[in-house]
Amino acid sequence: MVGIVVVSHSTLLAQGVVELATQMTQGKANIAIAAGVDDPENPIGTDAIAVMAAIEQVCDDDGVVVLMDLGSALLSTEMALELLDPELVEKVSLIAAPIVEGTMAASVAAAAGLTREVVIAEASSALDVKKAHLGEATSAQQDDQKNMQQEDLQDDQNGDGNSPSIASQIPDGLTLSVEWQVQNPHGLHARPAATIVGTLASFDADLALFKGDQQANAKSLNSIAKLGVRCGEVIRLQANGAMAQQAVDAFTQLANDHFGEAAQVSKMLAGEGCLGEQGGQGGESQEETLVPSPVNVAPEGALAGISVSDGVAIAPAAIFSVAMPAVPMREFVGASAEMLTLKNAIAQVQQDLTSEAVGPHGAIFESHGLMLADPEIISALEQMVAKNVTSERAWLTVMEALAAQYAAAESQYMREREADIWDITRRVMIVLTGDKGSALTLTDPVVLFARDLMPSDVASLDKSKVVAICLSEGGKTSHSAILARAMGIPALVKTKGCLEQVHAGDTVILDGFAGHLWFAPPTDIEQALELKRQQWRDDIENSAANAQAPAITKAGSAISVLANIGGPNDVEQALACGAEGVGLFRTEFLFQQSDVLPSEEEQYQVYRDIAAAFGDKPVTIRSLDVGGDKPLTAYPMPAEDNPFLGQRGVRLCLAHPELFATQLRAILRAHAEQPNIQLMIPMIATVDEVQQVKALLVQQCAQLGLNDTGLAVGIMIEVPAAVFNAEALAKEVDFFSIGTNDLTQYVMAADRGNSAIAELVDYFQPAVISAIAHTCDVANKAGISVSMCGEMAGDTKATETLLSLGLSKFSASAALLPELKAMIRRS
Repeated sequence: MVGIVVVSHSTLLAQGVVELATQMTQGKANIAIAAGVDDPENPIGTDAIAVMAAIEQVCDDDGVVVLMDLGSALLSTEMALELLDPELVEKVSLIAAPIVEGTMAASVAAAAGLTREVVIAEASSALDVKKAHLGEATSAQQDDQKNMQQEDLQDDQNGDGNSPSIASQIPDGLTLSVEWQVQNPHGLHARPAATIVGTLASFDADLALFKGDQQANAKSLNSIAKLGVRCGEVIRLQANGAMAQQAVDAFTQLANDHFGEAAQVSKMLAGEGCLGEQGGQGGESQEETLVPSPVNVAPEGALAGISVSDGVAIAPAAIFSVAMPAVPMREFVGASAEMLTLKNAIAQVQQDLTSEAVGPHGAIFESHGLMLADPEIISALEQMVAKNVTSERAWLTVMEALAAQYAAAESQYMREREADIWDITRRVMIVLTGDKGSALTLTDPVVLFARDLMPSDVASLDKSKVVAICLSEGGKTSHSAILARAMGIPALVKTKGCLEQVHAGDTVILDGFAGHLWFAPPTDIEQALELKRQQWRDDIENSAANAQAPAITKAGSAISVLANIGGPNDVEQALACGAEGVGLFRTEFLFQQSDVLPSEEEQYQVYRDIAAAFGDKPVTIRSLDVGGDKPLTAYPMPAEDNPFLGQRGVRLCLAHPELFATQLRAILRAHAEQPNIQLMIPMIATVDEVQQVKALLVQQCAQLGLNDTGLAVGIMIEVPAAVFNAEALAKEVDFFSIGTNDLTQYVMAADRGNSAIAELVDYFQPAVISAIAHTCDVANKAGISVSMCGEMAGDTKATETLLSLGLSKFSASAALLPELKAMIRRS
């Protein structure tokens, strides 16, 4: 099942949204919350670590869809993706759907077992439901046929552009239908619509729901909601396909129960009447409240803009202007040829976007890919070329109409998606025409000025040359702004008049903190801005310098702070953030990135090179931790009814010694060259398992012609049996490392992927703390080191507690290390 994550500044808001979604899906959806911050006086905010934990909590093979409110929720979520394992990031989709309606739609689709693509489509078109309901009584009567056709395009594209088409006809053949007069007090609002989707989604049949001459996809929550079915109106289900009869029967049974609202209908029939007849539509959604941003008044000599990225930059101005390629004057060559040209151009851009989607800001370009994949765009293009319109003209016309629909959206966030439409429009036009425009060549640092920048423009900027960005248009939540913040480039948007007043080469000062652009400030202000800039740069340098300093408690105890890494790409950041070694090197990436198992030589080179990068600092390599819930494409294994309690970690490795032996040989060879390597075994429960691993190591040493290499061998403490057997296990190993993610779920008997019992999956539970305390006590008495590499290790709210329990080493994601070290120094 696709997991859903709700990221909000407000814990109360997120809890309310999830409560609604849980009611609509009868608790079947797998939902997690990442909301608010742990500050009683200022609880509004977002936390990247909480987002990361929420994604990990609900992620399985079907993936995760993340819905966010505005501002730092977007940044925190993108930061969370940078902290997650790359293989997990591939399963995560960030979408721009409205957080309330989007969560409702996504949860219903996910609970019905639909794919991540369909879940995204449902959530992304959720805003259309509100628009349809609000405009049904007025605009529909005023629009002519042309406008109605444009609205049809909008209906399926006003989200991320991947909504399923609902206008197709039921295929020819035996068609079954059933009618029903809706008696639900509020009509078919979100909850009964969700019940219909959840019931019908699994049937192999084409299902359409009609109200008069209006048609909806009966497997789409948004489509049903857009029908606006009120109490007393008649609907008709039409079914065609292999399971048409079963679908009709299920719908009939559902209707007789009034789509899950039999009790409300009984009360209404007893005399309360249809709420729809009393003038209330009664749906769950509320009109969006728009809070105006405070006005930024510029001092004399400056222009005011909206700051989207802090910092101060002083540099000459450079003007960036990219025009849309012109439509060439040429003859129409036939509908088939024109459509082939269009499809080939779109496919080429899709391929480019797929490559860009694996980068650090891939979610933005993944959303562009979804926009391009919208079948309604192809349908609109086919209609255009059928009228003898050339491919270039057809593309620009269709996309101009789509951009206009985004520009007219009620939500500011949705309006700012217009830039994304123009971005993909321009990219396809470049392929169609071959006109790439004139490139901006930069040799020295500049402040870049433009009307607006497309995400692809920002992503391609040379950060060493572009020291700041100033836009006359743009938006605070635009993808361009998000990229600028992520790249650490000071930036202003909506700086009215900047292009009229600036000339290329003029020295300007951009103050991203205050949101001001200065052209020729008085000497005293210029000096103050220069000091402000230097302080900003010093703060950045000091943060990096402090990250490299050791973490010593107030009592004088030196605590080791290490990094969790997933592969070679994580090494540079780990070292930059002050990692004193690697406390957890997840080797799964080697096995899960290919359909073929990695050879001994491939593994050896990776282990050796990473260990060499850390010099004499310890590098703890965890042996292969897959199986059950984490299958290997290159090494298929039977499915298990309860994979978390099945053959995973060391259990799988010992059951498949040929798989395990190859990895052990690679580690032993690497250790012979890099003695800072140590081995950690996951999922240990018994002394016998440790002894079997040690025996395999001796055997592989002999095969390699190695004497006793002195390889340190430790285990992860992550199952209750390991806690209870800690005394005996301590005699067999060189160190313990506590994996709190699994330890918590096993101690509490609570699946960390089940949002219904999320309150139990908490490492602050007394039972979990007791398990940690016992493990630390045993390790310290036995004279072996004890570290922690689970999520709790990077949680600064837990640092003092863990130190008091005797934990001597912490291992966390690299980005968390500077603050973790600071917290240790304060403890």
